Amino acid sequence: MNIVFLVLDIHLVSGSERVAVNMANFLVDKGHAITIVSLSRQKLGRIFNIDNRIVLKYLNFNFRNGFNIPQKIASIFIVNRFFSKFSEKAILLGVGTTYISLLAALIAKGNFFKTIGCQHTSYSAPKHFWVLFRRLFFHRLDAVISLTEHDHPKLKRLNPNSFVIPNSVSFYPEQPALLENKRLLAIGRMDYNKGFDLLLDFFEIFTIQHPDWVLRIIGEGPLKKSIITRIETSGLKERVEILPPTNNIIDQYLDASLYLMTSRTEALPMVLLEAQACGLPIVSFNCETGPSEIINNCKDGYLIGDFDIKEMSFRVSELCADFSKRKEFGLNARENVKKFFPERIYEKWEELFEEIRN
Repeated sequence: MNIVFLVLDIHLVSGSERVAVNMANFLVDKGHAITIVSLSRQKLGRIFNIDNRIVLKYLNFNFRNGFNIPQKIASIFIVNRFFSKFSEKAILLGVGTTYISLLAALIAKGNFFKTIGCQHTSYSAPKHFWVLFRRLFFHRLDAVISLTEHDHPKLKRLNPNSFVIPNSVSFYPEQPALLENKRLLAIGRMDYNKGFDLLLDFFEIFTIQHPDWVLRIIGEGPLKKSIITRIETSGLKERVEILPPTNNIIDQYLDASLYLMTSRTEALPMVLLEAQACGLPIVSFNCETGPSEIINNCKDGYLIGDFDIKEMSFRVSELCADFSKRKEFGLNARENVKKFFPERIYEKWEELFEEIRN
């Protein structure tokens, strides 16, 4: 079966691109012919390991100064022209934001394509005209995928062929984290939605009572400079580390003792699955979608009311002070994440492919 993934930027360090690559690597091993089409330009390096049997194509949009409205309009025509050259039947997956799903929906597919919109943002994330476009065009997709049970009924109203298929965990180390290092970990793109400003608000309170613990943040993004400035001006420079994305991300999880998430919005965060796979307890804001479908509150982590910095500081302090509870939560996390193993998740994808192809 020919399967094509459409993504924004395969070089971008984000959950949706990571999901696309993990899924593509798994499916090519199952004998499928896989192509990844990235709207971006080709760059020298890639943060993700892509199987060399996968065909990688670029549509050469320049995202250096963002991706503006004229570019997005132009992309509709360029994507259509690109896919008009396909002469074999294929299943096209638009993986990422509502915009990427809309591109998949607007392709003049004829008899050659079945299209699937894979939503990697929460239903409430799109604003303004994107909400209107979603209402107008999502019915053209052959299927729409929700990552969460929470968003599924809303998507089903737009397209009756909507299904819940969560992300799969991308690794499961043989040995979990020891949870002995006094290090807190957070990973993600440095933008407003990820809430790193709130994370620093928390850490300023937390570090007064726990000056021997450090915070490590891994990521890039438009707010990186302001985050670094905030760290330097608040006197946290010796307590907070900023590291770039790495291919050895497993080592970063294994080097930590707690994982923190202060996102304002999420879909189904890959980082939480990866943290659980490495045996890390998690303390996370309970934003509208995502964390509550991964974390078992008070068993493998804590779900905190949105933006409740004091409650987060209390719960993190509790786990930092109690090594046995950290170990208990970490073991529970390793057990819980097994329901997101690739074999279980991709079985659902194979069933969907067969259904919409026929």
